Amino acid sequence: MAVDFVVGIIAFAALVVIVAFLSGVLSQLTHLPRLIFYLMAGLLIGPIGFAIITQEMVLMMEGSLLQAVVGLAVALIVFEGGYSFNRCMPAEKACTIIPFRQLLSRLLRLSLIGGLITGVMMTFLFHYIALLPLPYAALCGVLCIITGPTVINPCIRQLRIKEDVGVVLEGEGLVNDALGVIVASTIFGVILAESLGTVTPWPIEVVINLGLGAAVGMIIGVLGVFITRFVAPRFLARVGERCDESNRAQLARIGTLIAAFLSYLVGELVATEAGIIAALVAGILIGNRHRFGQGSDSSQFSSPDTYELADHIEEGVHSFQADLTTIAIAAVFILLTSIVTRDILVGTLIFAPIPFAGLLVVGALMLLVRPISVLVATIRSGFTLRERLFMSFFGPRGIVIAATAVFVYIELFAHGIDIPLIPGYIFLIVLATVVFQAGLSPLTARLFRVTLPKTQKPGATPES
Repeated sequence: MAVDFVVGIIAFAALVVIVAFLSGVLSQLTHLPRLIFYLMAGLLIGPIGFAIITQEMVLMMEGSLLQAVVGLAVALIVFEGGYSFNRCMPAEKACTIIPFRQLLSRLLRLSLIGGLITGVMMTFLFHYIALLPLPYAALCGVLCIITGPTVINPCIRQLRIKEDVGVVLEGEGLVNDALGVIVASTIFGVILAESLGTVTPWPIEVVINLGLGAAVGMIIGVLGVFITRFVAPRFLARVGERCDESNRAQLARIGTLIAAFLSYLVGELVATEAGIIAALVAGILIGNRHRFGQGSDSSQFSSPDTYELADHIEEGVHSFQADLTTIAIAAVFILLTSIVTRDILVGTLIFAPIPFAGLLVVGALMLLVRPISVLVATIRSGFTLRERLFMSFFGPRGIVIAATAVFVYIELFAHGIDIPLIPGYIFLIVLATVVFQAGLSPLTARLFRVTLPKTQKPGATPES
């Protein structure tokens, strides 16, 4: 039995890598988001298709093992998103970094006000249309707050969306990941406490967990900035030729990986589900480390060759993180699609308590809830009407909502609570928003004129 389990894990890992590779190739050929091909692959190899991976296989996994897999995936994804957020890549010398105060104001309005509207309206829809009990409706409604930076970010960069619009949408996805997961975990704790007759978590825990997670992320992020900006230059100046370019690049890649896992681990040890906000904050600080220490005496160790080498190493770090994130995303989506059987999918689409309730809920999210939340949250925000309309019809969901749905369903199942409609609805939401909102984003971007001119470099004014 142990040998079969090990072989199964190795086979699953190999399958994940193959899916990630083929999805990347097809994405390059078709210019469609990778997540579309992840979902298609999951449907083919899951119980709906050839049943290479079945629901029974996933449910047999130990809860701690599954939590570790999902946790590592989320840590990598969120840290990489924060690492790349509002930051010039070495190849983008002319790009513009949005002023922090302006960015924070717009981001908080869109995430907090828009997130509150989305959560309340989706809870109402899940309760009165899908007829889910109120606690489960609230859980699904809060999960719908989470947008998908793993879908949004590639679309924005590929479409060359205006920088102020693109950065705010990327930031919304990152903040909503942390906020949605922590609130959903609190509701999930309430559901389990009521079923087990234990102490019910207080809503104040949401604020406490957010604060503790942010504090952990800041500590590790500041430590990472200090090491890379002040300790590393002196160390490299002393070792000189003994540490060549390949060794420096390897140290940089391993260092960022340590920061990602360490921030998530310490955050989880400090407070429930605080690891995601810790990884996010640490990633933002370390990714923007070159803003710190300007004019410090560390510059005496720098030269044009040093800066060129730093850019090369930075590109390697980003590529390394992107590869790991791609594999993590593929793994979680295969797990999600393996849970959704034909009965769950058909039941969600057609034979739910109200016929076609799944289509009604998903359609309302894309065509009613998202536009209302964005238009209200961006009043007097400085965005034009065209930009606000584009943001209203661009809110694809991605990896974090899928990972949370997988974990919630399996944990509920382990405690004798089987609510298959939860992964069913989340699967439909991810599928529909990725296919329609992300897939049609080139059309909506041209329609609302939110792309940069082809002759204009990112960050350059039209006159330049």
